[in-house]
Amino acid sequence: MDSLKRKLLFVFTLISSLIVSAQQVEVGLMLGASNYLGDLSNETFVMKQTHFSGSLFGRYNFSPRLALKGNFAYGRVSGDDKNFVSEKRDYVLNQNLVKDFEFNKYRNLNFVSDIYEFSMHGEFNLLPNDLNAYNSRPFVPYVFLGIGIFNFNPKTSYNNTTVELQPVATEGQGSTTYNDFKKYNLTSICIPVGLGFRQKIADDFFLGVEAGVRFTSTNYLDDVGGVYGSRSVISGATGRTGLHLSDRSWELAPSSDPINNPNPLSEAYVFNEGDKRSMKETFKNDMYFMVGITLSYTLRFRGQGCPQF
Repeated sequence: MDSLKRKLLFVFTLISSLIVSAQQVEVGLMLGASNYLGDLSNETFVMKQTHFSGSLFGRYNFSPRLALKGNFAYGRVSGDDKNFVSEKRDYVLNQNLVKDFEFNKYRNLNFVSDIYEFSMHGEFNLLPNDLNAYNSRPFVPYVFLGIGIFNFNPKTSYNNTTVELQPVATEGQGSTTYNDFKKYNLTSICIPVGLGFRQKIADDFFLGVEAGVRFTSTNYLDDVGGVYGSRSVISGATGRTGLHLSDRSWELAPSSDPINNPNPLSEAYVFNEGDKRSMKETFKNDMYFMVGITLSYTLRFRGQGCPQF
């Protein structure tokens, strides 16, 4: 116990000394919007799938050019094949090449996910931030690169309820048949990259705009990343819910209502085991974006550009 207390005291002392010795420390918030690129966005921006995002951050200015920012952010992302029902493409269906196949129409998937991110950003100011002149009003454009972790949980609407998709293993993950194909982790790594600018609007306040993309280490932000599994395997592993959500092409057949017919005939499904569920061509993994307006407040300590009276 004494060892733990000494360690905690050391960490507290270290953090306190960094803050006191810092040229300048800022705390602030960002309010804006989030979106994503992935399978259910057809790797394009869909403006109507834009949602609210926000973050709290602390910035430690090492010098007029360099800063380190800790960032805790929330955002929401979503996608829906119905946004692309009129698009056609060539597709290998059941080992046969089908020209001008309405892939999105028959895949018929959708999702929504809340994202909680903690990240650290290294910032480089393209113009110097005057840290010592209290009354200066610098304009500070900057770029940033960082690393972080985030939690996500794709969900969909099914039978008038909201269903979490990872537990029902829509591609057969974690079943005894596909025992090498594990369920994807709901916590993943992200690499934030972006740019912004901020303008000092008062002695201790900066107002700005920031936009950043998060490159992720997962292809399952939208629960889509591989191929269709066997219907019998999925049904045996996660029941009717997993079966019905793994391939929603059956919803286009009016007689395949899962309430009245819990086990739709195989003829109601368009896809079979091994058919591509993911049609990505440009990016291997999903990514998401956050953009917003920032407001930060400068914490001043003795000797840090304090006003002279």
